[in-house]
Amino acid sequence: MMDKRAFLLCSSVALLAGCSSVSVNLDFDSTVDFSTLHTYAWQHEEQPETGNPRIDNDLNNKRIRRAIDAELQAKGFVEAEKASASFQVVYYMNFERRIDNRGGGWSIGMSKGSTGRAGGVGWSSGSNVSDYEEAQLTIDIINPATEQMIWRGRGRRSVSGNSTNPEKLTARTNDAVARILKKFPPTKK
Repeated sequence: MMDKRAFLLCSSVALLAGCSSVSVNLDFDSTVDFSTLHTYAWQHEEQPETGNPRIDNDLNNKRIRRAIDAELQAKGFVEAEKASASFQVVYYMNFERRIDNRGGGWSIGMSKGSTGRAGGVGWSSGSNVSDYEEAQLTIDIINPATEQMIWRGRGRRSVSGNSTNPEKLTARTNDAVARILKKFPPTKK
């Protein structure tokens, strides 16, 4: 029977390996007083078509819009008519092939045999090249008076398999949107 430390170590490694985190980048116009923003509207009533069937997906569009609406409303923003909104929201989705080149890596092994416990640590010096697909979601906040972007958040996450489970897709979308909008609106320091 594996002792508690070995079990916790193996469980932690398995948990971390299963995580697919969202990498977020933000940019904004530091001259804008974001405290004056209270209401929002969607820049486009319907998401513009891109010609890519993976992106032009009504189900994903609804998920993304619902997630953005929920995050903005949780922050106290109120959806309004486009003509009276203090800012507009637009988003873009994209998929890209990426290449990952990792040189070397550590590995840990543990076992228990008839002569007792054994363990080992190893280092691989070869390179590990793999390709993967990355989904990118960009959310822009637009000043309706100037039609200029005042804030942009972009989240990137590797796409692992094509899940057909609507609950998982919704959870991933909600997580990505929450991470992207976490620091909106920016606060003055």
